[in-house]
Amino acid sequence: MNIRSPYCAICNTQISAGNNSKEHVITEAIGGRLRVSGFICKSCNNEAGRTWDAKLASQLLPLAHIFGVTRQRGVTPGLPISTTTGENLIMRPDGGFSPNKPSFSEEITPDGVQIKIVARDVNEAKSMLKGVQRKYPNTNTDQLLANAEFSSSYPTGMVHHQLDFGGEVSGRSIVKSVLALAHQAGIAANLCNDAIQYLRDHTAPACFGYYQATNLVANRPLETPLHCVAVNANPVTGLVLGYAEYFGIHRVVVCLGKGYCGEVVKSSYAIDPRTGKELYLSVNLDFNESEIDAIYRYEMIPNGAIEAAFHAVMPAALKKKDDFERERVIAEATEYAFKNCGAKYGEILTESQVKKLSSLLLEKLTPYIMHMHKSNKLR
Repeated sequence: MNIRSPYCAICNTQISAGNNSKEHVITEAIGGRLRVSGFICKSCNNEAGRTWDAKLASQLLPLAHIFGVTRQRGVTPGLPISTTTGENLIMRPDGGFSPNKPSFSEEITPDGVQIKIVARDVNEAKSMLKGVQRKYPNTNTDQLLANAEFSSSYPTGMVHHQLDFGGEVSGRSIVKSVLALAHQAGIAANLCNDAIQYLRDHTAPACFGYYQATNLVANRPLETPLHCVAVNANPVTGLVLGYAEYFGIHRVVVCLGKGYCGEVVKSSYAIDPRTGKELYLSVNLDFNESEIDAIYRYEMIPNGAIEAAFHAVMPAALKKKDDFERERVIAEATEYAFKNCGAKYGEILTESQVKKLSSLLLEKLTPYIMHMHKSNKLR
């Protein structure tokens, strides 16, 4: 009997107006927008967000940076990275880099004390200068900040990215996402026993597997790092199946339950995480039980299939990041050069001002030019 349950899918607590929550079908941290209510209680929503969803978001953070995820609230957090030359940095959402922690040093010179501060932003520099003032009360921190030399540079080595995906903790986030869409589609929890058991019992066997054998998205848009969740309840096979895909790369098939004998139910939700725009896609989930068992045994991942999925979306993303960085550097260098060349707004530049402008432009563009040269991207 198909009965919509008023109970939390995770802890089985009865859902009421006081403990109802709105659960993101795709976690908000990677760009999800759609939310469903009456699915899990507030307590489970908070705990799953802190554990399962946080683990999945952490695994997908490098891709969120590469593709430029747009979130409903807040911004994508910085990504700790290391390079082949031993640098430890934080990659910012704008594509720039910051030191992973501030540093302070002082050196006694014939002219006094030379202080060097490495800060991640101006506010952090101000805070560090307050410490300097406590140690040297006669220090004019406002003047120090006004006369400070700000510099930027690129990593000298190649960046390491850890692209781990999967496991028990993030796997529960994936199953929860598919189950949330099934709930929205009207598929009762009592028909999704495999998924319910997996979410409630940490000793229960996993009800999902990774799949790359075929393209299950029928109308997949080119070069789009889409997120997609889909469900299909089929009385012919008796299976309630689900599908989750992240950034067009990581693809997971979920078996929510067996023994289904109701009407056919199909539903999907997909977005372009770069913009939050919803995509209307058709997902083919016509597997039988033996095929699901093969997916669970990791037999549906042909050699080279994951690399092909990466190649379908990555080159365009990397080119877009290169284009964005070039435009950013040119804009900043132009603003800096005109601000410091000695000319006032609206004036015709003198010959000396033009020379000064050129020198200032080159000064600001040099780190970018050298970075592109070392990366073999300079044409």
